Amino acid sequence: MNRKIYINGRFLLQPPTGVNRFAYELCKAFVELGIEFILICPSKVINKEYDIKDFNIWYFGFTSSHFWEQIILPLFFINKHNYILLNFTGLGPVIILKKIITIHDLAFLYNPLWYSFFYRIFYKILTPLCAKTSHKILTVSEFSKSEIIKFLNIRKDKIEVVYNAVPSVFYQKNKDNPFQNIHEKYILAVSSLDPRKNFEKLIKAFNKLNDPSIRLFIVGGKNNIYNHTYEEHDKNDRIVWLGRVSDRELINYYKYALCFVYPSLYEGFGIPPLEAMVSQCPVIASDINVFHEIYNKAVLYVNPTDEEQISDVIRLLINDEKLQRKLVDLGEKQSQLYSWKKSALKVIEILR
Repeated sequence: MNRKIYINGRFLLQPPTGVNRFAYELCKAFVELGIEFILICPSKVINKEYDIKDFNIWYFGFTSSHFWEQIILPLFFINKHNYILLNFTGLGPVIILKKIITIHDLAFLYNPLWYSFFYRIFYKILTPLCAKTSHKILTVSEFSKSEIIKFLNIRKDKIEVVYNAVPSVFYQKNKDNPFQNIHEKYILAVSSLDPRKNFEKLIKAFNKLNDPSIRLFIVGGKNNIYNHTYEEHDKNDRIVWLGRVSDRELINYYKYALCFVYPSLYEGFGIPPLEAMVSQCPVIASDINVFHEIYNKAVLYVNPTDEEQISDVIRLLINDEKLQRKLVDLGEKQSQLYSWKKSALKVIEILR
């Protein structure tokens, strides 16, 4: 490969969740495969949760905002010719033509009301522009590819599917077990608290269980959405808001849960259910197209808008050990279909 590979490193200033995890894990896989690349980062104040000792990072500019990505970053490439800029978390600079962008999903077009006015306008303008000017577009599922074709009118041969996978830390030996002296029955949910994650329906479904011995643990950072939508549930001691936790803690929450529930209304992929599968935790997920693509028969599907059905399926699963074992076995096999090495090799193939 003759072209020099640069990667937009703005993600390193943010927590390793969601799309940032996709970028980080691909960079780690590149290192393991011996692929040379340079991360261009806007600041030396990198999030401490990233292990960057093997990364070649160049610092350029003074701000981590969209202004850096659209205005400052392009200045770096003045007088540079034989290169490609990879943007794994999103769009990247509009004016740079030698780039590959990643569109993880088009939720902001599917339901604009899930997002703020500024967010909707910004991405509604930039997404089509970046899609048209990009050499290739990466996305994380065949479902998202079909959405890009439908909403943005992009020809299908310009779009390549590069799947997510389970974070590499889940395969490392976990010596720290904060639950070793705790005996508690709980259902687990993991996600941001965005409206499309549909936690309000999950909470209503959970309350219908009427079992005081079981609690609902929710992992995810509180934000303005939480303050306005979920604060009424703070008084319910059966619902535990854990906030953001470390990867090591998260592994244990999965491991000891009765089941994992993912009631999202719209996703481009959905990593948490795969994390649960690797952790031998049975999964309940929304009956939406993308989940059938990613999880196949390894989960129990529910209508995410039907709290009665969600509650009934949770009750069914936590009381049926045979069904739990079946889902754990299917989940283990399904999760093995995805790996960051496979995804990194796919990116390299695209670059060639």
